[in-house]
Amino acid sequence: MEPLDEKELNQLLQRWEAPAAPPRLQKKLTPAPSPRVWQWFLRGSIRIPVPVGLAVVLAFVVWMIIGRTPPPPAAQPAASNSLADFQPVRQLEPRLVTADEMKR
Repeated sequence: MEPLDEKELNQLLQRWEAPAAPPRLQKKLTPAPSPRVWQWFLRGSIRIPVPVGLAVVLAFVVWMIIGRTPPPPAAQPAASNSLADFQPVRQLEPRLVTADEMKR
C-alpha cells in the first residue's frame, strides 16, 4: 500500500468520527457531589506536613508548661492563733436586733 498524500489524509480525517466514550469513563469524569459541611466535620481531613504538625504540638506543649502561672502563696496569718490566753466570757448580755436597726 502506497502512503497517502496530505490531501487524501485531510479528506479521510473530515469523514472520521470518534467512537463514543464507554459509560464507566463517563462516571469517572463527572464530579462527585460535594459533601455537606457537617459530613466534612465528621469524616474530613486536613493534610499538613509532618514537621508543621510536630511544631504545632511542641508549641502547644511548651505553652501549657511555661504559660501556667504558679498558684499564689497561701496567706500567712499575721499573728499565731493560740488558745493559751483564752478566757471564758464573764457575763453574757444578749441583745435583740430589730429589722429597723439592721437597715441603719
